[in-house]
Formats: sequence, structure tokens, C-alpha cells
Amino acid sequence: GDGSLRPVPGFLTEKISLLEELKRPGMPDCTVIEWEELIDSSDVTPEHWAKIAQSIEVNYYDYDGFVIVHGTDTMAYTAAALSFMLSNLAKTVVITGSILPFGEPHSDARRNIIVSTLIAGVCNIPEVCVFFNTYLLRGCRSVKVDSGSIAAFESPNFPPLATLGVGIHFNHHLLMPAPKGRFQVHTNMENSILVLRMVPGFADLESLRESAVKGVVLSLYGTGNAPAKQQKFIDWLKRFNERGIAVVAVSQCLKGQVELNAYAVGSRLLSVGVISAGDMTVEAAVTKLSYLLGRGMTLPQISRAFEMSLRGEVTETNGDEDIFRGFAGVVSKL
Repeated sequence: GDGSLRPVPGFLTEKISLLEELKRPGMPDCTVIEWEELIDSSDVTPEHWAKIAQSIEVNYYDYDGFVIVHGTDTMAYTAAALSFMLSNLAKTVVITGSILPFGEPHSDARRNIIVSTLIAGVCNIPEVCVFFNTYLLRGCRSVKVDSGSIAAFESPNFPPLATLGVGIHFNHHLLMPAPKGRFQVHTNMENSILVLRMVPGFADLESLRESAVKGVVLSLYGTGNAPAKQQKFIDWLKRFNERGIAVVAVSQCLKGQVELNAYAVGSRLLSVGVISAGDMTVEAAVTKLSYLLGRGMTLPQISRAFEMSLRGEVTETNGDEDIFRGFAGVVSKL
């Protein structure tokens, strides 16, 4: 070959089967399922998320937990997507991978897979998580922050669920509560989400095909600022709002949150219907919007859903519960 890295059928399954640590007393029994067609994680689509979710659904009542070995480039997107797709999840789902290939002597793959298997098989954590290096992170709060370090993932706006040291220390008060409803899988995710990152001078909106867009995520400056003096941009956003298309604002900053009423430019966005994603990651905002659209929700319903934490993806800041009246029936089914 040309020496470049690519998935090799059967390689990972063989390596996992040879891990002596997984055969020790006290370790959970595990079954390895390998997809017939292996892909680079850069090629992951919502159809692949659906396939993963369906695999968990088929095996849900036969196993205590699940480990998904995934490429790092889109791991945070998959973790966030599955967080929404797996409703009333009562078992542990851990997504992990490695920066270094399993075949390297100093690879981080070995420990990540072993610890993930231990957590998934022994611990009761009713949510989708990412385990990487020393941290267990909430899936819909995780982001890849470093392409050249084994400490590749962080959760900028939410503490780790657990930290690996001599033992595993859990922050039990941070874990999602056990669900009360029946486990359900929702695989209909809307693909036509446009993500726009604001840069100085951004003005080329005419080239964007509005008719094909079902939802928009704006990656804005700071607390949610954008070029409010560019009337074409404001008019463009207004047209989306008039057509019932949700436009969601996230921050380009890893830490902090969107506060559209903090500055006049942000207030201008509020006036044309832009929805704040609070302290959500881009990955969580994109997949949450995709999920809500896939559930057939209207613009007002989506706007209210973004004010709420469905899977622990956002810090709720609005204490006025009255705004959710009439929406409780929809929320209970999410």
C-alpha cells in the first residue's frame, strides 16, 4: 500500500479477542460485532448512526452495556447523535477509540477499549458517554480538541462523569437519572442541516440554496455576535424564520455560552427568530436540531426544545417553567 492509515477488516476484532485483560476474573463477558463494510469516521453519515442505534436496539435486552469503537474525527458527532436517538436509555453506552493505531507498541487503543468495556459491563450509567485517555465524558458534551495528543477529547462546559486514576472516580451527582419510560430508538435524522461559521467580511449568501435547507446552525463570535449591519444577512435570516426554518446559534468559543441579549448585535438576531443553543457544543446543536426535525417538530416546538435539556446537553438557565405548558406531552416522548 501507500503507507496511509485505513480500516482493515478483521484486524480490530482479532486484537480485542487477544486482550488478556478482558479474560481476567471479574471482567464482563463480551461479544464483538464488526461491520461488514468498515469506513473511515470522516465518511460517517446519519445512516450510519441509525445502523449503530438499531444494532443496540436488537441486542438491548441481551447485554448490560455497549462499547462502540469509533474513529476520532467524528466521534463527538456520533456520541451526540446517539444521545438523542436512544430515548429512555437505561444502560451504559461508551464510545471510544484511539489516536495511535492498535498495532503501535505505545498505542492508547488497548487501555481505552479495556476501560470502556469495564465501565459498560459493570457500571450503571444510563447515557451515551465518550471514554478517552483518563476521562469519561457525557457524549453530547464532548468535543475533539487535539489531533496530536492522546488527551484528544474534552467536555468544555461540563465536568467529566468519571476520572481514571488508580481507580475510577465517579461524579455520581452528574449522571443522568434512570429513565421511567420504555427504551425506544429514533432513527429518522434530518440530513439537510446547514452549518455556517461567521468570519469577518462574510457576505456571500446568494450562492446558498435556501430551498434545500431544513435547518441552520450559526457558529457565531463570543456570546452570539454576528454582522448585524449587513442587512442582506439579517434579511436572509428573516426569510428562514418566515418559512418556519429553525436557525440555531452556537459560539465559536469552546467555553462559555450564547447570550443573544448581551449585545445589540445579538439582540438583532433574536428579533429575526434566531434560537440560542446556550452552552451546547456545535456537535450537540447540529444533532439535536437534526433529531428534532426528524421527529417532525415545528419551529415553535424546536425553539422551546432548545431551551430544555433533553439528554444533559445544555445547562438550563430559564427558571420559568410556565413557558413549557402545552409542550409537556411532546417533551415526555422525546
